[in-house]
Amino acid sequence: MTFDGELEEAFAPMAVTLTLEDEIDVSRGDMLVHPRNVPRSDEKFDAMVVWMDEQPMVPGKGYLIKHANLVVPGRISTLRYRVDVNTLHSENAPTLALNEIGRCALSLDRPIAYDGYRRNRSTGAFVVIDRITNGTVAAGMILDRNVEGDGASVWETQPSEHIQESAGQVTLEERSARFGQKPVTVWITGLTGSGKTELAFALERRLFDEGRTAMVLDGQNMRTGLTKDLGFSKEDRSENIRRSYRVARLLNDAGIIAICSFVAPDAEVRQRVREGIGEDRFVLVHLSAPIEVCRQRDPRGLYDKADSGEISNFPGVSAPYDPPDRADLVLPTHEITIAECVEQIMGLLAERQLIE
Repeated sequence: MTFDGELEEAFAPMAVTLTLEDEIDVSRGDMLVHPRNVPRSDEKFDAMVVWMDEQPMVPGKGYLIKHANLVVPGRISTLRYRVDVNTLHSENAPTLALNEIGRCALSLDRPIAYDGYRRNRSTGAFVVIDRITNGTVAAGMILDRNVEGDGASVWETQPSEHIQESAGQVTLEERSARFGQKPVTVWITGLTGSGKTELAFALERRLFDEGRTAMVLDGQNMRTGLTKDLGFSKEDRSENIRRSYRVARLLNDAGIIAICSFVAPDAEVRQRVREGIGEDRFVLVHLSAPIEVCRQRDPRGLYDKADSGEISNFPGVSAPYDPPDRADLVLPTHEITIAECVEQIMGLLAERQLIE
């Protein structure tokens, strides 16, 4: 409505007052969007940033991020790489100086609604403001990884050239002989409620009772420690899996069987894990219980929360789950017991001569 009364429609640059049917707290900087053209909502995102201040960027320092009409406290948590403007190649760097450009990971104190810059320049751009001087120190373009790809993600980021892996004095063959087993990662994937965690710990118990050395890496447990800083966006789920698989690989290098229980909904990410651990010591187990059964088994009510929108990016509901097409073993946990699943996994490990 306006001072002249209610209107059928409004358009720029008209100043209007909106009366909502529901009681919703809407303030400056919030967005009203069409339900079929919804922007992303997250407190973490990657962006290409050009630094515009004589004082260099300080990763981890608190800044103000001005996005459209919204100003939110936040920080540049990581400088992923700096761009050499002469060659356009990426290079490792601790900071950005005046007029330098780099890819940064930003973390805000509250979620914002945004689009990738390529999709929408208005909702995909922001400026960084120094909290002390109130001066603009940088400008950024948000990257939409789903659209623009994630080719320069941390999966491909190489460690500094000054870092080299250390080799111990105990060989993997000696560890295998000591433990009486070959190191392997058993990666269990499936929808929430399919029985991943229960199966993982049952398998660990069986291996332990037979004198094997194994350890479970469970998605929930990992998020209480090593990955507790991550959310549930596609990118954060990918990073959660990347960190977790690196732990599994370290366990394998120590001769230990790693049993990993993760939803891991993205087929491309699972393939990266297979390649990173090695085809010869990776077993992918898919629990194929349908979503209807998983909903019935859901003691924490996560599916109901996902349906209501309380939980976003929930695989099978508000985010995709890619069923594996290269699973080494498919277990219908809605038809067979956990004990039967353990037997089948043990049989596969024995068949591949991973356990004696």
